[in-house]
Amino acid sequence: MAVDLSERAKVMLNKRDFLDHYTMMCLHDPYHKENNKMGYVNLGTSVSALCEDLILKRLNQSDLFQFGLKAQHYYPMWGIPELREAIANCLTRHLAADRPVLPENVLVVNGGVAAMEVLACCLLDPGDVLLTPSPCYTRIFVNFSERFNVHVEDVLLRDESKMSSGEAPTFELNAEILETTIMEQKAAGRKVKAFFLVNPSNPLGEVYSPELVLQLMEVCQRYGLHFISDEAYAMSVYEPQKIFHSILSLRPLPNQQKTHVIWSFSKDLTLAGMRIGAIITWNRELLNVVRNTSMYTAVPAIVQQAAARLLNDSVWLDIIFLPTHRQRLQDAAHRVRDALTALKVKVRPAHAGFFLWADFRSFLPVVNHEEELVLFKKFMEHKVYLTPGSEMKCVDPGWFRVVFTAPSNVLDEGILRIAETLKELTKEQNTQK
Repeated sequence: MAVDLSERAKVMLNKRDFLDHYTMMCLHDPYHKENNKMGYVNLGTSVSALCEDLILKRLNQSDLFQFGLKAQHYYPMWGIPELREAIANCLTRHLAADRPVLPENVLVVNGGVAAMEVLACCLLDPGDVLLTPSPCYTRIFVNFSERFNVHVEDVLLRDESKMSSGEAPTFELNAEILETTIMEQKAAGRKVKAFFLVNPSNPLGEVYSPELVLQLMEVCQRYGLHFISDEAYAMSVYEPQKIFHSILSLRPLPNQQKTHVIWSFSKDLTLAGMRIGAIITWNRELLNVVRNTSMYTAVPAIVQQAAARLLNDSVWLDIIFLPTHRQRLQDAAHRVRDALTALKVKVRPAHAGFFLWADFRSFLPVVNHEEELVLFKKFMEHKVYLTPGSEMKCVDPGWFRVVFTAPSNVLDEGILRIAETLKELTKEQNTQK
């Protein structure tokens, strides 16, 4: 019997994103040290449980979720004034002290994913090209292409360490690589319209310098591209020697009208379930069109009100939550890095985010994507989920993203299962010799 769906729906009918598929698998059978010891340990989904105690205590206080008459009626779907002002003030305090963010430049949507879709809809036509460095957060490809048919192409970053005897840079981004990729796409007859940068990087955990970011922006200006900066981990920089410079703090911008920033509650506030994202833009036409279509991406008023009160509690946010968040990130990152190093797994230096970029090549009998997938399946047999690099568009096989922000006991179990997998694999390889 034929499915009576639209052609575009049929394309999506049996199509499931890799990250979403394995996240759901882990959610349906999660490890618990007492109730489900044989469940999955999820070290592949970038969510943080490190500050659940602080979040639980604060969000259950009576001052946040208070239903008033305003929440019963329609409201500005692009963000109630209180929340847009609270986001603007928060981003100004933490990311742009000398360049205040104005509420009029803030658009509220239901999460970072929605923010990407909105920009796909408003900035690019079907068939246009958006460039992004890879390895990358692969939802970028899905979010821009699935419903709006934007072609997302890689700015390929390579692992140079395997090509030299020293500690060569790995997956280094620079303006020359971006410009070369733009020229290659144009030579192939494609229309390049935008460049998407996740900074701090997911999955590399790198904080890009303001000098590099401005160089990238200058390339985009030269070729008429929109520059989209996804700063979801802006306040999750845990190494004190690294300072993150937001696009919001840089002036003069090469092309302010084609510069757009995404931020959300999911990472920096560890509130993925709240589904609040923000687009910050100076482009009046973009602001107007998003306001005109905001009913599709609206966040419930009562949730917005609570979110505004949370951000406005600067004592809790600035003095209690964020410093604790960063310290716990650092502790967990160092702990997992040391554990992986003890297992003879090299780890790329990271300074931000919820993950480490780990090199498992020495455990592959042949360094190719097929053997990387074999290793991934062996991890899954031991019910520990790590994201293989090939699923993050990494062209060099053998790398995995390891999320370190699980609860402490889950992290312990995950490290144990990684060790068991590698031990078993090494034993099998030695037997075959």
